[in-house]
Amino acid sequence: MSRISGWASLAAGVFALILGILAFAWPSATLQVVGVLFGLNLLILGVVRAGQFLFTADAPVTGRIIGVIFGVLVGLLGILCLRNVAGSLKLLLVIVALGWLLDGLAEIFTSVGSSGGGWRIALGLIAVLASVAILVWPGLGLATFILFGATTLCFVGIGGIIVGIAGLRSRPA
Repeated sequence: MSRISGWASLAAGVFALILGILAFAWPSATLQVVGVLFGLNLLILGVVRAGQFLFTADAPVTGRIIGVIFGVLVGLLGILCLRNVAGSLKLLLVIVALGWLLDGLAEIFTSVGSSGGGWRIALGLIAVLASVAILVWPGLGLATFILFGATTLCFVGIGGIIVGIAGLRSRPA
């Protein structure tokens, strides 16, 4: 993992953790607020993921291609979420779940065999499991989704921070 990738993971992790804490602190948030928070998370996550693999030369070519494609798709889902913040809760659930699923799969696929891969695979598994849970139970209410989403954002944020710090410590300045 390059220093740029380490800093990007750290920044994305801090951002996700802040959004998770905001979602916990604001349990009475409206659908529009939730749409903006989760849309911003997907957009930032997608841009960071695409940038990491676009500008990191030490990853295998296949992993870089998968990382960039999934990053762009996650970013596009974030834009879709931001464009339709007044949409239904079920649409928001599906968009967020697909974003987390793509990001989690990208994290898993690109982490296999890399340094710090264990943390990154665990981070990807958390995102994939959260997305599967949301897709399996699409009848979640807004309060349940906020609680579930905030918990996921906090875990993913903490995992991103750990991965970022590990990446920064693994390479000399």
